[in-house]
Amino acid sequence: MDSGRIVQTNTILLTAGLLLLGYLLAEVLLLVFAAVLLAVGLDGLAREMARRLPLSRGWALVAIVVAIAALFLTTLGVSAARLVRQFQDLGEAVMDFVARAQDWLEELGAFALMEDMSGEEGDLAGAAGDMAGHAMTFGLSAAGAVTSFIILIVLTLFLAANPPLYRGGAVRLVPPDTRPVAQDTLSALAHALRWWFLGQLVSMLLLGVSVGLGLLVLGIELWLALGVLTALLTFIPFLGPLIATVPIVAVGFAEGTQTGLIVLAGYILIQNIEGNILVPLIQHKAVNLAPALLIAVQVLLSLVFGVVGLILAAPLTIVGMVAVQKLWVEHTLGEKVT
Repeated sequence: MDSGRIVQTNTILLTAGLLLLGYLLAEVLLLVFAAVLLAVGLDGLAREMARRLPLSRGWALVAIVVAIAALFLTTLGVSAARLVRQFQDLGEAVMDFVARAQDWLEELGAFALMEDMSGEEGDLAGAAGDMAGHAMTFGLSAAGAVTSFIILIVLTLFLAANPPLYRGGAVRLVPPDTRPVAQDTLSALAHALRWWFLGQLVSMLLLGVSVGLGLLVLGIELWLALGVLTALLTFIPFLGPLIATVPIVAVGFAEGTQTGLIVLAGYILIQNIEGNILVPLIQHKAVNLAPALLIAVQVLLSLVFGVVGLILAAPLTIVGMVAVQKLWVEHTLGEKVT
């Protein structure tokens, strides 16, 4: 058999084996990648603080971690009970909105049409209840989730404390003649992920605060829960703000048609300002993600890995794009990427 064909077959088998191993270990690998992403973000914040203040990077990192922990514990202590109660009320408000929508569709005869087409009785509220039940039972158990969270925090702190140690170890895994290429690629990856992470944090803060304050001005009692939910979902580009639209609009229309229309118009305005003006200004130093590509990757990873895949789809796409640009376009084809 031709030696070139043997090498090609071995390469294909090795690639297939690595892909299978990656799929089997996906839960662990995604957890490690999430820790790397958070560590890169903390490192970026520490570098910016050390550059602007008379502090070393290490003390800046300590100050940031302590500030985040204090903010989290203070928020948990002051508003945890209220926030939990508001999320419970939010679920009831959404279900009430679904029931109203069902009654409206029944008046229009939409369910009769669906029964004729499918031969089954339509029940929008029942379907929504089933979806809510599946959403509550999806993912890890409570003990597993707590364990994963603790591991994530520990990994993040160790990685952020001494990035050169782990970066140097990764570079030493490749042959000596390719280590400059590996260093250049890792530097580009860290730069892109750092600015994407910082940009997402600012977007989350701006959109969450804007939505929360707007709902507070309108007198909607669930403003805190909706503001927090919007901020969290904004971490997922494109699809996250769209998902946040559902509970916001549902609660708005539950207060009345006029309030619902005002909430919908205000949210669209805020989202357009944030998406078309603020985000491009914040993330101009990161990779410019094509919306169609990102949405396709989000759908694919959510189908394969669930919610975690959806959350990490954007940074994983950035890693893929930067790796292709550096390893293939620049260092293989010899073309400079601008």
